Amino acid sequence: MLHILRDPISERMNGAGTVRELPWTGHVGKEADRDLMGVGERVGNAVAIAFIVFFAFLLLYLQGRGYIFSAEFSDVDAVLLYGLVLFGIVPNLVRAVTGRRNLGRLFDIIDGLLFLVVGAYFLNKFPFHFDDLYTVLPDDVQGLFSWFDDAIFRLLLQIALVITAISVVYQSILYVLVRNELRERGSGGSG
Repeated sequence: MLHILRDPISERMNGAGTVRELPWTGHVGKEADRDLMGVGERVGNAVAIAFIVFFAFLLLYLQGRGYIFSAEFSDVDAVLLYGLVLFGIVPNLVRAVTGRRNLGRLFDIIDGLLFLVVGAYFLNKFPFHFDDLYTVLPDDVQGLFSWFDDAIFRLLLQIALVITAISVVYQSILYVLVRNELRERGSGGSG
């Protein structure tokens, strides 16, 4: 049974103490039940890795053609952007290799925190140029995407940062609670 934890904070993190049941105990229990992944789900994570690599190569292609990035896009910016994109492989790789969702969740949290830092940096510096990105599309559909410009991308980046911040908090809480539930069950935990 999962319990709300007592102060101090260290007791909250290690699962000690019993005050009352959490309102989302059922959800945590279900997540703990689903921690071990099947072969199909593990393969799905491997496929996700291939898509991330494809996306990185697509960005490199667009960068080489002069799309997306402005003249202010530096080598440091490239390391941050491509490093962040390629770090997205890690949570999927962890899940594919270990077959444990909760351990992968830990790396999702790290990835989210990295996105918050790098995304805020890019929002501040904004070394991008999306105004003419639609020109890479076939002539027949260019008109449908000509509205997508720097202002829209800034707005989307801001929305993504807010959603990621909320997700990191949720995933962090869920990670700790599921880890504690798995330890209580004596499964050896997953992280």
